[in-house]
Amino acid sequence: MNKVKKTNKLPLGRICARSLCNWLAATIICLTFASCDIAEKQRSQTDSWTFVSVPDFLNKDTLYPHPGFEEGLTYFLQTLKSEDPDFLLVAGDMVDGRWPSKLEATPEAVIESAAIYYPAWIERMKAHDLKFYTAVGDHEIGDNPWPEEKTKVVPVFEEQYRKYFQMPENGPASKKGLTYYVLHNNTLILSLDVFEQAESEEGYIAAQFTGEQLAWLEEILEKYSEVDHVIAMGHTPILGPVNRRHSSGMMLEGGRDSDLWKTLSKYGVDVYLCGEVHAITCTERDGVQQIAHGSLFGWASTVNYLVGRVTSERIELEMKQIDIIPNVVDRKSLSIGFTEEAMDAGFRVIGSMVVDKSDEQAEKIKTGCFVESE
Repeated sequence: MNKVKKTNKLPLGRICARSLCNWLAATIICLTFASCDIAEKQRSQTDSWTFVSVPDFLNKDTLYPHPGFEEGLTYFLQTLKSEDPDFLLVAGDMVDGRWPSKLEATPEAVIESAAIYYPAWIERMKAHDLKFYTAVGDHEIGDNPWPEEKTKVVPVFEEQYRKYFQMPENGPASKKGLTYYVLHNNTLILSLDVFEQAESEEGYIAAQFTGEQLAWLEEILEKYSEVDHVIAMGHTPILGPVNRRHSSGMMLEGGRDSDLWKTLSKYGVDVYLCGEVHAITCTERDGVQQIAHGSLFGWASTVNYLVGRVTSERIELEMKQIDIIPNVVDRKSLSIGFTEEAMDAGFRVIGSMVVDKSDEQAEKIKTGCFVESE
């Protein structure tokens, strides 16, 4: 009888089949990981977005187009558009708002003037295809100070602001359309109306953020505690001292000791954007970066804007500035212009800041105007 020899070797055909299967499996795994890497890179690129901060634009009652100004404003807005922003953040003072005068206000004058100057401001933005979110400035409620009779007209100012700007109405009950939030690409944007009826050095309106507003803010920050970043804007600076030009220099009452600042710090707000002072001062305290900036077109010799580029792990900020020529005659601003040399050189970067959250401890890198003097 022939003996059958046992062996563990597989027939050649089966060996080839198994090798082919192993090769295919390895190839599929490699392709899968490669696809995941590509998808992750594409996702990171897609998640990148941009905003531009330009407070106090324009702090002037303008028509559209406005004689003497439109050419210069077009150059400025085209520059903003070239940054490809998702939207602009305008922390108040879009108009002059002294309707009919600084110390007086009448409902009739407010309604009539708002119907002229707010649509013109909005139409200019639409003409340049620029989306925007605004905050209430002191000029949107008549400009400081606020004697008793003028203060009675503030609700009319507020109603006209709501009517024309139509900002989100998700704020506290008494401030719908004035204080609000926007959630954009997992970043929380807060627009805070920092003007409340209370006695102060300015009369019967105080620069503060208290009571119902503060409770609403804490609720929203609690609700969205898992977002990547939080950016807040309000018209007045909170921290001082700040540089100022052609400004009364209103500040939030209480400053660093105010409940508003303490709340921003408690919930890890990244940046507080503000205007009012028409000059640049960057101050960081308690983990929050305040950026006071903006321009007074028609009066100042420079104008500026802040561009922010954001991903899930980084906020990259650049402050940009250019020289401008205002034409002022008998205390009246008649026109603005840029020299050919200034336009050829373009806006210059005068400071930058990077907030890197890729590690557990966020790293901040600052240059230029973001570096605080000792």
